[in-house]
Amino acid sequence: MRYNANMNKKQATINLPLTSLKYLYGDADNKKIVCEIDFSSLKKINNPTTIDEMVAEANLEYHTGQTKKFRSINKLRDYLLNNK
Repeated sequence: MRYNANMNKKQATINLPLTSLKYLYGDADNKKIVCEIDFSSLKKINNPTTIDEMVAEANLEYHTGQTKKFRSINKLRDYLLNNK
C-alpha cells in the first residue's frame, strides 16, 4: 500500500535548520523558492517518535544509500563488533 497524504488528516511539523537549506532557484511571480535539504542536519533535530516515523526514516535512509547490507549473520556480527 502506498502512502497517501490525504489519508492522514493530522498536521505534522518538521523543524528545518537554516543551515540545512541550499537555495536552488526561485519564482518571484508565484512567490515560491526551491531548496535542497541536507538530511543529516535535518535528522539531528527531528528524532522520530512513532513507529510510522521510524519506518519512514528507515525508508529514507535506504533510498539515499545510508544503509549497509549483510548477507550473513557472521558478517553483521563482525561489523557490529568492529565499529563500536
